Amino acid sequence: MATKRMLQLAEQIREHIALMLVRGEISDPRVRGITLNSVKMSPDLQIAKVYFSVLGEKQKRQEAEKGLKQASGYIRRELGKALLVRYTPAVIFHYDDSIEYSVKMGALISKVSDELREDEKSRNNSNDNDFPSDEKNSNHK
Repeated sequence: MATKRMLQLAEQIREHIALMLVRGEISDPRVRGITLNSVKMSPDLQIAKVYFSVLGEKQKRQEAEKGLKQASGYIRRELGKALLVRYTPAVIFHYDDSIEYSVKMGALISKVSDELREDEKSRNNSNDNDFPSDEKNSNHK
């Protein structure tokens, strides 16, 4: 269970790294276009697992991960200057595929709902065509 301090520190780290990326303090072109999804702290606050996502192919993801790992020492040093903690946590980056997964699931749900609508339309059309229009009118007289 995450304590209040763990959650606060995780959010501070996420915000600070995001600002570093936006300001261009990390000049590595491999880290452009990265979105920081979340940060999880270890119970002793010594390790910060930073989850990120990036749009593009698998190769772009791998390049971004390499760039972030290479910049992790610099990021940790800058966090040490900005955070009010006794020990600056080690920063470990992990790719988060939850956004890709949710996009795929949304596409599948959309496809299934479209198919269900088409099936419903075809059933309605076939029910309307079961009786010729003259027989319908003669029954109502």
